[in-house]
Amino acid sequence: MARYSPGLDKLPNEILAGVLAPLSARELIVITSVSRRFYSVAVRLLYRRLLATASLPDNELILECYHPSAKISTPYLCCRYLGTKLADGGAVDEQSPTLGDLLRLYSSFRPVLAEENRRRRFGPKPPPAAISWPEGRRGDEVAVQEVFLDEGELLTQLCAVTNVVKESSRPGCYVSHVNTCDGVVRIWRERLAALAGASTVREDEPGSSSAVDFGSFLWVDPGKSVGLRFCVRESPSERMPLISGPGDEAPVSYSLVYEELLVRTSMLLFAVEASAVREVARSSKAVVISHWTRQLSAGNRYGGA
Repeated sequence: MARYSPGLDKLPNEILAGVLAPLSARELIVITSVSRRFYSVAVRLLYRRLLATASLPDNELILECYHPSAKISTPYLCCRYLGTKLADGGAVDEQSPTLGDLLRLYSSFRPVLAEENRRRRFGPKPPPAAISWPEGRRGDEVAVQEVFLDEGELLTQLCAVTNVVKESSRPGCYVSHVNTCDGVVRIWRERLAALAGASTVREDEPGSSSAVDFGSFLWVDPGKSVGLRFCVRESPSERMPLISGPGDEAPVSYSLVYEELLVRTSMLLFAVEASAVREVARSSKAVVISHWTRQLSAGNRYGGA
């Protein structure tokens, strides 16, 4: 008795990959449960998309990070791509990656003050001697966040929002806007004091690939998909108490210099695909207004029948 074989099993991997290529990333993840062959082809497609999306060639990533009391006055930051990083383990086997390998891939960015926001107030900057910039990086505008802990205050909070946008021809206007993360970073007094000992800003070269040091980041979400790394400097406090004991927690002020923003690349891929869908939906609902003139026939023009 002949064994039944579905038609798709007879297709070469190249043709099967072409059949699955139009599917979105979320649909490809569902397809992986069909069979081992579908799993292998779909995961390779996802891995290629992640590598192509890691640097956001057609989109931009912007960061809004502010104290809850300074939401309106704090401008957003543009994120300059630095490279990719891997979490927990060695390199990914490009010939046979797994779904677990895809979740290990992160995109690294440096938040900088956007050109259109450079004239706006972003808080006092640390003195030039406090930041050591490698050669070739001095053209970037340093982004600094000021935080203040009052007497007896144990922690401070920063709201962090990341968005994948696509800029239009007009600067500051976006064709699409997809939110990827919206959370709160809580920074304890002891953590700030420990980080304040660093003396230089660490600089990652663009295109570099290294492992993720989870302990050096402040994670915005419980799943550790978005993390921030700062260089902390203690600033002179203008509200020091007149009398304080040895066990008192005096008011203290810190300057947080943005060093790195780490985002899970799969999150960026989902956002880029959602952005493309919104662009198509918006264009299909467009209303075209044009001037229409009725063309008169020769007979009507001269009063004929």
